Amino acid sequence: MALTGVHGVAGAALVRRLEADERTRRLVLLDRRAPALPLRDTAFHGIDLTAALADVALAEIFARERVETVIHAAFHERPRRDLEAAHELEVLGTRAALPCRRRQRAPRRDDRQRRRAGNDDELRSSARQRPVPRRRGALRGGVDYPFVADKVAVEREADVLRSRTGLPVAMMRLAPVVGDGRTLMAQLLAPSAVPAVIGTDPLMQLLDLDDLVEAVRTAAHGRLDGSFNVAGEEVLPLSTIIKLAGRLRAALPEAVLRLALQSMWVVGAGLVPGAHVSYLRDTFVADTTCMEEALGFRSRYGIRDALARHLGTRRGGQRRAA
Repeated sequence: MALTGVHGVAGAALVRRLEADERTRRLVLLDRRAPALPLRDTAFHGIDLTAALADVALAEIFARERVETVIHAAFHERPRRDLEAAHELEVLGTRAALPCRRRQRAPRRDDRQRRRAGNDDELRSSARQRPVPRRRGALRGGVDYPFVADKVAVEREADVLRSRTGLPVAMMRLAPVVGDGRTLMAQLLAPSAVPAVIGTDPLMQLLDLDDLVEAVRTAAHGRLDGSFNVAGEEVLPLSTIIKLAGRLRAALPEAVLRLALQSMWVVGAGLVPGAHVSYLRDTFVADTTCMEEALGFRSRYGIRDALARHLGTRRGGQRRAA
């Protein structure tokens, strides 16, 4: 099993959990630099997913290490000002990380058994969406928000891999993650005043970091195929989440808030650009039916528990190990 992005929130949590997992026969870590923590029966290969011929280097590593499953977690936790660099890592880096991404013949019917024992890809996306039918609809959105548009493009890359090779690809569509101070939701809730849009109070879901890790492990070991919305149980209005976090709700007219966020973003003082206002205005709640029935995973922490665990971690001044 191979894992990319070992220094991100999800990647770092997965390293520890996968190393301790008896079902993981061998773990191969892929990133620009090795993790600081000691590794047991784990191989590390330094690689830049945005470098020229990164796909060739990865293909050689996968073949040499006999990798059967790839968990791709090399994604930014929050929007980046360098849009080109962000796109290169998330979209082009995903393209490089997908084994057999280059053109291949369509698999024949008698290849089905061989495919089931072949390589699997596990992809993570932090894009949020409105409720979707159980038949796994395609993601849309992010036209004016590159941070989201890149996540949508990543899912298209996964669809290309699936259609060209017949390999099972599990795409994880995550609700806002808490449990680590580096996540976007954690940083939005960190200041004493949290921005909001006057006249709106959208419903939200949250996902505990431990549940994120368990959902990814379930998909990876089960070699499942499809897109899965992953979120904790229940929803809460944004105003309630802000109140439970012990913060003040700083509500402004939408146009004013969009301009304020964008102005701060341009001068390098803001966390998100003005386009993020849509995610503070509208309800984005995902249907988790496929997560429970097809993925076979049920979150352990509801939204209140996830938030309480996150706040306990924040007060302790440490990141929680998954």
